Amino acid sequence: MIIEFLGTSGVGKSTLIPVLIEFLRDDGLPAMTAIEAIHFYMRKTCVGRLVCCLMPPALQGPILWRVFSWFILKFSIAKFAMENPRLTSYVVESQLHRPIPRRHRWLILRLFFQMAGWYQFLKYRLQQNEALILDEGFVHRATHMFVSESEPLYAEQIVSYLKWIPRSDLVIWVQAPLDTCLARIHSRGIQARLRNLGTSDVTRLLANAEQVVSIAAQYLSDTGYNIIQVENNSDLTTSTGELRRQLSKRLAHLAT
Repeated sequence: MIIEFLGTSGVGKSTLIPVLIEFLRDDGLPAMTAIEAIHFYMRKTCVGRLVCCLMPPALQGPILWRVFSWFILKFSIAKFAMENPRLTSYVVESQLHRPIPRRHRWLILRLFFQMAGWYQFLKYRLQQNEALILDEGFVHRATHMFVSESEPLYAEQIVSYLKWIPRSDLVIWVQAPLDTCLARIHSRGIQARLRNLGTSDVTRLLANAEQVVSIAAQYLSDTGYNIIQVENNSDLTTSTGELRRQLSKRLAHLAT
């Protein structure tokens, strides 16, 4: 099972991921983040078994991550592009035509294809009784690829992108008021990409991201995705309780 999160920066996706993993494990479903799953499955590869035999435990993880990043990830990205040519070409073309700084454009493309490579490596290894958690998967990437503080939003661009992405088993749509998201962003340390923006630009960027999330959520709902909505305001106890309640109902539905 592949589970993705959808929500703007600051809604609290990272806060809810441990809650989700704990719930799934308590329910008997082994759950891992993408990084945890990569480390786990790399140890099962031929090179992973060799490294584990030859290297002390303290070095095994760092070495396997470097092997994955330098070699296996590149192969996985190429394989993903071959299996998803329309999505790949649309992502590249849409970013090349955006009026944004070059460094921003290449950052978006690098993060997208890194995530795509992770997905490609894991999708063939994930077992039926395991859950993979993508906090910034294909659905969430729409908030990176079609949002800035100055560009107009085009719903058809977002829908065209979502039409080609690999379909996940469940999407968790996390929401929080704009003011709450802004406060969380500033309290944890603003992202490097946003540090040169003024307060009004950051607010506008986040408001635009909220619109993209709404468009994406509507499309997912209209096309039959399994999607649940969670309000994650300042009351974390209520938010986690609501997440658990909705997960219980949805997983029971998926099991039937």
